Amino acid sequence: MTKNTLWLVVSCLMLLSLVMAACGQPAATPIAPTAPSAPTATTATNVPAAPTAEKPQQEAVKPTDEAPKYGGTLTLLPWGGEPTRWDGSAAHDQVEQGMWWGDWARGPAGGYGTGEASWTGWPSNFDLMRGALAESTKWTIDEAKNEGVIVYQIRQGVHWGLNPKSEASRLVNGREVTADDIVFQLKRITTDPIAYLYSASPEIRQARVTKTGPWEVTLNVPLDATVTLVNRIGSGYNLRGKPVPPEIVQKYGSMDDWKNSVGPGPFMLTDYIPASSWILSRNPNYWDKDPVGPGKGNQLPYVDSVKFLILPDASTRLAALRTGKLDRMDGVNWEDAPQMRRTNPELIERPGASGGGAFWMNTQKAPFNDLRVRKAALLATDLKTINDSLQGGLGQIRTYPWPYNKDYADLYLPDDRLTEAQKELYVYNPEKAKQLLKEAGFPSGFKVSAVITSGDVDFFSIIKDMWSKVSIDLTLDVKESASASALKADGNYDVARGGGNIISLFYTPPTLTTQVKSYGNVNDPVLNQGFADVRKTIMTSGMKAGVLKARELTPYIIDQVYGIPTPSAPSSTFWWPWVKNYSGEATVGYNADNYITWVWVDQDLKKAMGK
Repeated sequence: MTKNTLWLVVSCLMLLSLVMAACGQPAATPIAPTAPSAPTATTATNVPAAPTAEKPQQEAVKPTDEAPKYGGTLTLLPWGGEPTRWDGSAAHDQVEQGMWWGDWARGPAGGYGTGEASWTGWPSNFDLMRGALAESTKWTIDEAKNEGVIVYQIRQGVHWGLNPKSEASRLVNGREVTADDIVFQLKRITTDPIAYLYSASPEIRQARVTKTGPWEVTLNVPLDATVTLVNRIGSGYNLRGKPVPPEIVQKYGSMDDWKNSVGPGPFMLTDYIPASSWILSRNPNYWDKDPVGPGKGNQLPYVDSVKFLILPDASTRLAALRTGKLDRMDGVNWEDAPQMRRTNPELIERPGASGGGAFWMNTQKAPFNDLRVRKAALLATDLKTINDSLQGGLGQIRTYPWPYNKDYADLYLPDDRLTEAQKELYVYNPEKAKQLLKEAGFPSGFKVSAVITSGDVDFFSIIKDMWSKVSIDLTLDVKESASASALKADGNYDVARGGGNIISLFYTPPTLTTQVKSYGNVNDPVLNQGFADVRKTIMTSGMKAGVLKARELTPYIIDQVYGIPTPSAPSSTFWWPWVKNYSGEATVGYNADNYITWVWVDQDLKKAMGK
């Protein structure tokens, strides 16, 4: 039986592939150029070297002795766009609160942090997390009983926010959050079919929830699901995810209506205008304090309010940033970032890391159940041309199975650890592709279709043109988003665009059922056992050991060619200098927009800059 007090790594890994491609705030989508003619000659072997460092911040945020000031409004774009409901919505992350979140002070933290984390993505790195509603999370595993036991020590002195203008909030009346509240919520998400965790993680239905002390809550869960459930329950996830007051659910059924919003987070939801905006107001009774810098010990948050603008049009979003109507914007793509630098040199910029997902060949259907065919398809895909024509040459070509990310550098396998045969898979070679197809019994090629949405037509038109050179006839089957998702979830496709990499296999088999079908429909005994070992290693030996074990699976995954990487240029985050205590963070752990808890607005500087 092994105790472990580390915070879970799984979601940080998952995020590299799934979240970036799910429903994040989109930047302006560049119009793809006309499909280039793929060269017919075999290009020389020229595999890009593994990245050595993240692109440096254009203007570093330096620490100052300036004391934070309270007040002002922060105006932002929301992650994920306009919510369709509020109970557990990412748009509600600063009203509700999970069991833990990222330790802001261990990132840049306005120049005062340790710099251990960049917080530029959506990592939920165990080693870099700290308690929120739970002061601590510990777990033990008992292999004889095939069981994991998760124990939360609930933080005392945390109160539900009190908005005097809200009937629902007055019902709760700002009382203290209790262990009974946590038990209520955990039982809710393990029994309510509408809860995201109930549907997405079937293993959670086996969890036993018990109040084991005045401020202690214990979960007994299936052994192999311990890592997944510690992560998912801790961060809250979406839809019925984070704790809510039982009396709200008992009276209103849920908090889906924004007017019934009550949470213990740093802000309260006080206004919402559909298709326009919503406003979060400062929770004056919030429990947490500023951990570092001149404001150390100050009660958080600093700003009086946060206004989220719903701006679907990309050009409108960019114009709002240029004119100071937005204080900060992320996801500015490689085409728009240079223009932003020219028109607004006073903006501070932090480029992100090169990303990259993959598109998938269904490994459970002919012809892609044949490894030779999958290799031929990869060799027939000119990744360099795609990178040069669609990504300005800025993307990382070998993004499979793990894109390079500074926070998880241990996961990335350097090119010098690969064989020449593995490196050559990423070099365009139509002649070798034809030979492999002939060996697989397709000397004249074959016909397949790609299930895509309208946004992928330009990209797959290029793939169609490239594959035609080796007699793979690709039909583009354009569907509405819901229809495409359903087909992928059922494994009913030949080729499909997915969220990213095989990283989703960090989840346990019950959780993987629909996700893996969408991402190559992979069912590989070697990987099933390999990732079971990874999960166990994380539980028994910690994050770094688990990540290194996962990295050792990389050569095997590359050899199997379950996906074809899609290079993606890094996007940038821009913000105005009056946004202080900010270093370009996207989310501090797995909580949308939670960096707003620590930032403050220099209203005098904003006025002096004419905004």
